[in-house]
Amino acid sequence: MKRYDLAIIGSGPGGYVAALYASRHKLKVCIIEKDILGGTCLNRGCIPTKSLISSASIIECIKDGKSRGIDVSGYSIDYHKMADRKAESVSRLRSGIETLFRAANIDLIKGCAEITGRGSIRIAGSEDISASNIIIATGSVSMPITDIDTDEEDVLTSDGLLDLKEIPESLAVIGGGVIGCEFASLYNMLGSKVTIVEFTERLLPTQSREVSKKLEMLFKKRGIEVFTSSKAESIVRGSDVRVELSGLRSVAVKKVLISIGRKPYTESLGDLSRIGLKMDGSRIHVDDHLMTDVPGIYAIGDCVAGPMLAHKASYDGMLACDNIIGKMRVKDYSNIPNCIWTEPEIASVGISEEEAKLKFPGAKIAKFPYLASGKAYIIGKSEGFVKMIGDPDGRILGVEIFGANACELIAEAVLARTAGISIEEWSRVVHAHPTLSEILQEAAHIFCGTPIHSI
Repeated sequence: MKRYDLAIIGSGPGGYVAALYASRHKLKVCIIEKDILGGTCLNRGCIPTKSLISSASIIECIKDGKSRGIDVSGYSIDYHKMADRKAESVSRLRSGIETLFRAANIDLIKGCAEITGRGSIRIAGSEDISASNIIIATGSVSMPITDIDTDEEDVLTSDGLLDLKEIPESLAVIGGGVIGCEFASLYNMLGSKVTIVEFTERLLPTQSREVSKKLEMLFKKRGIEVFTSSKAESIVRGSDVRVELSGLRSVAVKKVLISIGRKPYTESLGDLSRIGLKMDGSRIHVDDHLMTDVPGIYAIGDCVAGPMLAHKASYDGMLACDNIIGKMRVKDYSNIPNCIWTEPEIASVGISEEEAKLKFPGAKIAKFPYLASGKAYIIGKSEGFVKMIGDPDGRILGVEIFGANACELIAEAVLARTAGISIEEWSRVVHAHPTLSEILQEAAHIFCGTPIHSI
């Protein structure tokens, strides 16, 4: 029986990052994967979707070209080439991880793992192994809707949608959360007639009400039909796919995407309670060090509490490894950024305006519009704003950005919150001109009562 210092089950952004990080600290590591190296994010999530969004964004530039003196006519969309580029990106990045594994002497074991006891793992189709420590990093899967079957032909999960060979003429998106809104934005740019059906009263219920309403307004302006406070009751398949909605309404489309969220995936591990692991609902119970109720067994990423985000899983993986090697750390998700790749992008960190007003009497909000940014204006991306939320002492409670490059700009806000600087100190940080990053300094000045490029 082969023995390791650390065995990791699952090779997504939590598992593979943990493996590489542990190997840098001289641990003998193996990673067990029953499917494809890289997990959902690399193969069926973050990377392929952003590849398609990157391609589709060029269409928006072409449409905007005429106003800038560049009139492009007769362009066409070759979805096969777009999909090939997506596949090539995924393959190249997966090969990169394999190269890193070989260089770090990390054993990649293919098979389905079952934890049979503290420090012991049975692997289908391979020899059993033992490990001083185990990290469970099995991720999540798309959440189904009761009584609605996904056949991955007409009614699809995000996996099936990414495998389509043609752009659907029309698409109904059931679920107006992050994944649903990203796909709605993408296929609208590609020319599909898109309809979103959201059960709650607004899109993106985890974002501020202002941002969700602003996005809904822009979606409708671009021809996306939005039904909020609506439930998909059933689906009738025929020449079209008809989605029956609450309120005696229906939508007929060519394809339907089910995107109501994701759920932790731990079924393949067997009965975890048998070895002493406890669950918090559908997620594995861990302490502040990400250790389960069984010493030496840790769990990270989507299968434990916290935001279901790739970068949160990577954070978890490194934190668990630090605790394994004795650099004791406590998990803290307060500075995990949330990014949404719609058009325009949305990003946030910390708490929202609504939450701040409930928790912090005297909380103050400062907003600066993209329209007043020189860089935003010259690149033709003047739709949006940055919102800075602070307490009466100027402590940063949260930042929300709605606009071009929001998902890149939010990194500065994450760094500011993590470093613990005040909003006044932030206002004194020199930002290059002309850049979009200046909007953050402008918002900080507004918060401090010293607005520069606003009244």
